[in-house]
Amino acid sequence: MAMPMNDAPTLPRALLPAIVAAALLAVIMLLGHAIKPLLNRPLQALRVDGQLAHLTPQQIAAAAAIPAGARLFDVHLDAVRAQVESLPWVAHARVSRVWPGRIAVRVWERKPYALWGDKGLVDEEGMAFTPPAQDLPQGLPRLAGPGGREAEVMQDYQAMAETLAGGAFAPDGLRLDARGSWTLHSAGGIELRLGEDDPRDKIALLQGAVMHTLNDKLAQVAYVDLRYSNGFAVGWKNDAGPCPALKGAAPGKARPDCGRKDATQAMNAPAGPPAAGAKAAEGNKHE
Repeated sequence: MAMPMNDAPTLPRALLPAIVAAALLAVIMLLGHAIKPLLNRPLQALRVDGQLAHLTPQQIAAAAAIPAGARLFDVHLDAVRAQVESLPWVAHARVSRVWPGRIAVRVWERKPYALWGDKGLVDEEGMAFTPPAQDLPQGLPRLAGPGGREAEVMQDYQAMAETLAGGAFAPDGLRLDARGSWTLHSAGGIELRLGEDDPRDKIALLQGAVMHTLNDKLAQVAYVDLRYSNGFAVGWKNDAGPCPALKGAAPGKARPDCGRKDATQAMNAPAGPPAAGAKAAEGNKHE
């Protein structure tokens, strides 16, 4: 006797795991949707962590701007982080949820390295920022330059400060102007005009010929101009130097003829004191 055929479709066994996984996921999502209101509790506190020297937890909480009555899972963490990082003194921030009802904010403050321009600071990462004027620290180096070149100016200053430390030209500031010309300021009040080339290339000249020539006259020097290819020129405070200024010139302006002649002699002068009867290069040659 012939058996009847069963024409009902059957699912391939390979699809069974996928179907079971999809069913479990659907159940989990339904449970999560049902449980979330129970887990999404009202916020109870905002916790602020970090080594704070220039900010207070109250200032950070105000910047976070989490509305009153907010619930834990309704807070947009990225938005809170961006608001906290908008504070000038904040370098980085991390925001997280802590169940049952707390938002945790960890802050890394900027560490100021130098004053930048007239109103700002540059931090140890070479980033410029502008805190309130009353927060500007005292006693920092003074750096300045076009926007976007903060790290370059800072790195060049660090290199020169390390090399010149302890000497007569130890710096306390460096400026790069819009034309690309560098000016170093010494802690002793001397302006060192370095020109548009790599400012570090002038260190050997400063420590050699310039120092040899001006060693006993540094208190009278207003500036040293190192932009010449064959030497340097000197500007004296109140025309007090051995090279008189041109008639009618502004105080402290060097005689360019005498300055350049001095420079040439200084670069060719021996490292030691001049021989007996020889005239030292003192800027006393002028027309």
